[in-house]
Amino acid sequence: MICYKAMNIIKPTTARYSEIHNLLDRAFAGSISESKLVKDLHDKGKISLDLIMEQNGRVLAYICYSAAYDNNKALIGYHLAPLAVLPEKQRQGLGQRITRESLKLLPKDLTVYVLGDPEYYKQFGFKVDKTQKCSSDPEGLHFMVLSRGPLPPRNVLYEEEFYELA
Repeated sequence: MICYKAMNIIKPTTARYSEIHNLLDRAFAGSISESKLVKDLHDKGKISLDLIMEQNGRVLAYICYSAAYDNNKALIGYHLAPLAVLPEKQRQGLGQRITRESLKLLPKDLTVYVLGDPEYYKQFGFKVDKTQKCSSDPEGLHFMVLSRGPLPPRNVLYEEEFYELA
């Protein structure tokens, strides 16, 4: 069991960006897409919210949100991507804790979207909603929403940096 008392969840400063990129490279071994995405979003000021979990000055976990748009480029919510925990700290509740804390900081009137494992994200209230379309998940099996009510059918778009990864 992890003792959370010695861990802090804070907004990262630019001085921590290289640590975040290293964490992403380790958590998503074999892929540089996540660290490139976060670097590009940081460089262009397109991160809506990001947080790190640290202990004794070491970054253990990271979560990031960026804008979600409809076809008219109107802001409709936020995308949760990526969420990462150091490999040796995974399965200890750190991802759950940073996710719960981050969701408290987002405006409640906007929808949060995530493309991920439905079994994992349902614990936070995310649900698959096939009226919300994502080009990265045409069958709608892993694209989930956290919303206060019913949503109109729509295509949900990401910041352009997500599409540059393909």
